[in-house]
Amino acid sequence: MNMTDDALIEELSKRFAVSRKAFSDLSVVNRTLQEMNERLTRSESLKSNFLSNIRNEINNPLNVIMGLAGQLVQIATGNEDVTSLASLIGAEANHLDFQLRNIFIAAELEAGEVSPRCVKVHIESALRDLVDLFLHTAAKKNVSLDLALPPAEDASIVVIDFEKFQIIVSNLLANAIEYSVDGGAVEISFSVGGDGCLQVFVQDHGVGIAAEDQKRIFDRFVQMETGTTRSHLGHGLGLSISKALVDLMQGTITLVSARGEGTCFTVTLPPCSLMEDNDSFSEAGNLFLFDDMSEAQPR
Repeated sequence: MNMTDDALIEELSKRFAVSRKAFSDLSVVNRTLQEMNERLTRSESLKSNFLSNIRNEINNPLNVIMGLAGQLVQIATGNEDVTSLASLIGAEANHLDFQLRNIFIAAELEAGEVSPRCVKVHIESALRDLVDLFLHTAAKKNVSLDLALPPAEDASIVVIDFEKFQIIVSNLLANAIEYSVDGGAVEISFSVGGDGCLQVFVQDHGVGIAAEDQKRIFDRFVQMETGTTRSHLGHGLGLSISKALVDLMQGTITLVSARGEGTCFTVTLPPCSLMEDNDSFSEAGNLFLFDDMSEAQPR
């Protein structure tokens, strides 16, 4: 098609105008995206600060309540009414504390704000303390808790992220107790390999988990029972949190179970490296998390 010079100039002018408009629109979109990114960055920062602040705002009064309840139990010796009420207050506060810790760690995992912090741990003492913290819950369910120890005492020292280890095992114990039958037993045992790899086993003899449900048991908010008439409490966080923390520690969590035959969870954790400036050592589990936890709910 032959075009005059004037027509060609006019056509080029139109195309340049279209290009300038497209470039202008692209600049507007780019500025909008930058503003959105800045808002998201500020939002993430605010969320992190909110989680930190709300954790302190809740944990501090809860710790006071649990401490005061414990003191009331001690000073009210001989007064069964006061002792019973103080124990109930402490139990409910401990239950709330356990649930909130799960919620906070789930939020931190979602935000990518959880990282390993390794210390030397006397694993036998740590597990003894955790078992002691669940004795009250087990007694209410008429379930016995048994800790089996390996023969080698010197094999009890491991290097792991102890805070996360406590959360993992606490959730497994809470689950095992909740899903045990009346008069049942929960057994916990451990072994330490020559390479420092730790294995912990939590076995119950309760309702068990069907094979078709085992693949999704670690999904968040998933429970095998649903609805308002379900017979077991919980909100589907415990096992998903345990799985996420085990993955973070580069370990594995597996289960062997069948309907009506109980469940055995196995947690395998490799040793992690101590920080150069961190030579912390923990002999007892109550030095860190779940200080007075006697009530807990699963999942």
